[in-house]
Amino acid sequence: MPYKTVVIALSAILTTTSALADIVGTQSDDANIEVGTSNVPFGPHTMGKAGIGNDNRISSKFKVDFEGLTRASSTQKQGDIYTNGTSHAGDAGVFNFAQAGAGDVWFGEWSQDFAGNGQDRSVYYAGDNTQTSLPTSGTASYAVTGLNRFTGNNALTGEFNADFSAKTVRGTISNAAMKLSIDAGIDAKTAAFEGKAVALHGGQGVKGATQGHFFGTDAAALAGIATFADRDLNTAFGGTKK
Repeated sequence: MPYKTVVIALSAILTTTSALADIVGTQSDDANIEVGTSNVPFGPHTMGKAGIGNDNRISSKFKVDFEGLTRASSTQKQGDIYTNGTSHAGDAGVFNFAQAGAGDVWFGEWSQDFAGNGQDRSVYYAGDNTQTSLPTSGTASYAVTGLNRFTGNNALTGEFNADFSAKTVRGTISNAAMKLSIDAGIDAKTAAFEGKAVALHGGQGVKGATQGHFFGTDAAALAGIATFADRDLNTAFGGTKK
């Protein structure tokens, strides 16, 4: 099938596919990537799932699902984290990403090659919100993993604690290089959270912002990002209820 025909055919199904799923999420920088509902049905990929698109591959409007990316030939799994060290599709860049729980919920980071100062680096999360429900009271603890320039053994780990009565989520994750804390308010109507983030790096505390969502029945999982003026500190995170 000619290239132009493929693009036209994919364009025709963008609106239909988006209507079939309730995918929520965001990215720290949309200059090169954009998360949303997957709409590419070719190869290992499926439409209607949490996905990501790259402007270096036709257009960020065309998104491939993360589940399909886990089966791509260039993808390796290091613990619970997937990496595309050789790039999924030529010039598509490098994806480090992980799944939060057993559902269609993902978080990660992207850069063209993670070399140099990484000024093109973006962190992101995306997940299916269709079956999400939140408790109206009580508390829950989450085992959380964070990705910041992942190299194979430097994932951040820690715990977030949600108070569904007070509608807050707070916690800390860390590795040898940095410590990230969040303090956010929960929107019970949307299952989203938003608030403050602080990164302790090189002996200095840096203020930033965080946003994310709970996913699944009784908020079984969460995913989000923390962003800062210094994008080197930008971190994606996700976790599951203990």
